[in-house]
Amino acid sequence: MKFHLVRPALVLASSLVLASCGGGGSETYPVKVTVSNVLYKGLILTTNGQELAVDPPAKAGDSVVLTFPNGLDYGTYYNVIPKGGSAAGGGSQPAHQNCATNGYPREYGTAGQTASVESARTPAIEVYYNCTVNEYVLSGTITGLTSADASITLINGSNSQTTVAGNATTSPLAFNLAPVAYGTSFGVTILTQPTGFTCTIANNTGVMDDALEKLGGKKDIAVTCTKNS
Repeated sequence: MKFHLVRPALVLASSLVLASCGGGGSETYPVKVTVSNVLYKGLILTTNGQELAVDPPAKAGDSVVLTFPNGLDYGTYYNVIPKGGSAAGGGSQPAHQNCATNGYPREYGTAGQTASVESARTPAIEVYYNCTVNEYVLSGTITGLTSADASITLINGSNSQTTVAGNATTSPLAFNLAPVAYGTSFGVTILTQPTGFTCTIANNTGVMDDALEKLGGKKDIAVTCTKNS
């Protein structure tokens, strides 16, 4: 008689142990997302048929912490990515920015299983994204620099400069200057004149705005050189 009473108790105890170890059951796992450095609207994250719009924080510099509307059942596969894109970017991104996961914790996995970054004992799935402002390389033309022995050095700001060798064509050139971030002003000037030539520069200042962003930074900076007599 005592044997029959003990056996159900052991079964109940085993079930409780399995439940406490995340062995399944009816519990759900919320999908929590932390996004850093988002400055503009437009980011939409998606997973398991759900969408989550991420707007900039009320206070600049703060991270945005949101949770998808519905939790996931134990054992459900998830993959949190920008809508129409991938974890590396693309898709529904904020204006002038690209947001990507930093890889830890991973943006994909299986809810509640120790095979993913999230432990079976962790009640939430946590995903981290970081946003960066888009950058573009300035371009323009150099005309009149006809000597292969001559070169001109251009500079933008105080620490970004490039030297262009002679025989440069009038074709648009991607000046090898540091990329300019959206919303950042620039001023390209001539640091060193080429030997035997005098050069001037025009259309060389501005702000990386919507118009330049659409052109990929292809501003018509014009360097014109004339040979000294």
